[in-house]
Amino acid sequence: MKKLTSLFIALVMVFVLATSVQAETTTSSAATVWLNGKQVQFVDNQPFVEKGTTFVPASTVLEALGYAVAWDEENSAIIAEKYGFSIAVQVGNVVGYVNGIERTMTVAPKIENDTVYVPIRFIGEAIGYDVDWDGQTRAVLLTKEASKGYIWKVEKDGVEVHLLGSVHLGDASMYPLRDEVEAAFDNADHLVVEVNVAQVPDKQTAQEIATLQTYSDGSTLKDHVSAETYKRVQTFLTDLGLEINAYDAFKPWAVYLDMSNYVAATSGYQGGLGIDRYYLNRAQEQNKPILELESYISQVKIFDSYSKELQEQQVNEVLDGIYGGTETAGSTEPSIQVLTDLWIQGDDAGLEQLIASIQESPELYEKLLKARHAGMIEKIEGYLNNDNKDSYFIITGYLHMLGEDGLVTSLKEKGYTVTRI
Repeated sequence: MKKLTSLFIALVMVFVLATSVQAETTTSSAATVWLNGKQVQFVDNQPFVEKGTTFVPASTVLEALGYAVAWDEENSAIIAEKYGFSIAVQVGNVVGYVNGIERTMTVAPKIENDTVYVPIRFIGEAIGYDVDWDGQTRAVLLTKEASKGYIWKVEKDGVEVHLLGSVHLGDASMYPLRDEVEAAFDNADHLVVEVNVAQVPDKQTAQEIATLQTYSDGSTLKDHVSAETYKRVQTFLTDLGLEINAYDAFKPWAVYLDMSNYVAATSGYQGGLGIDRYYLNRAQEQNKPILELESYISQVKIFDSYSKELQEQQVNEVLDGIYGGTETAGSTEPSIQVLTDLWIQGDDAGLEQLIASIQESPELYEKLLKARHAGMIEKIEGYLNNDNKDSYFIITGYLHMLGEDGLVTSLKEKGYTVTRI
């Protein structure tokens, strides 16, 4: 396939749609499409079933789902984007792209009556919808419950802020979000995030991060971890086809983060699909002011402050996840899947249990969570006491919300009215 245009390349590939449905017939015939119980209206060109696959006008379905659609004439490709989520399909090619990741369709998109048709199952399943075929009514049913998530409203003297607990890496299963969450964002005057990851660090910050990640005293990774751990790291690098000393200049916490990102990416999780990035994209679209609770540097310094023992433990935990093996003693590392499932369910009890398990590692709990809360609370109280009566939509990792030292708990203790939504 030809490389798509700069429009395609520029898209932050994050989440989108595409599809195809099996029916009993092998002849071309009409069908309807229903999205969460509401029929999608087609005007000039209708869906049809052909040899067991339901084709739909791509632009109509994508626009019904809120996507901006562009046509790449040179490559005969449709590119759709929504707040950084994207999809690209090419006429005659069974390989499509969902947030930059290849997805293979059972049948290639085609042109009928000057309209690009795409298998509906590709669209629906790419964004986590259940796709069913009702043979009696000849209808394709796309259904999905909105994720519950973790959100609270905090009020004082007519001023309100919303606290949304997030997962920084995500996948399509986390969307759509509940109407109540979307409305809270739409009505807010400001968006507040831990760090504005939509903004590239300046040169000085990038250099400081690089300095913190690496050794400057002539030592290397093998001088700071056990021989067994270092050998495991070398095996990981070898399996990826990289030089066995590729991580030598880096501290264990930096190695841990890099390997964690690899695990997330190979599992289908992306920063661009995280809740933070979703709302950062929306805020930029609406020209909504963006504020930060922390900074790139402050977060990097947290990892750099971990003890030698904790850093090596985390390296082994992520390697255990990749290769299996006995659980590392004192392991408190929750998997991305666990974090995502809790968020989708909005399970407060499950979140409390997860936080309690992290408390079993006092250093991790203190540095990753508790020590950061005082600074966060100070800023949140500042927002609640603003003279302009502005409202704020605040996003931070949901591990910060509950537990005895959580933000929600602390704000309640300070006398604010806090309501779970």
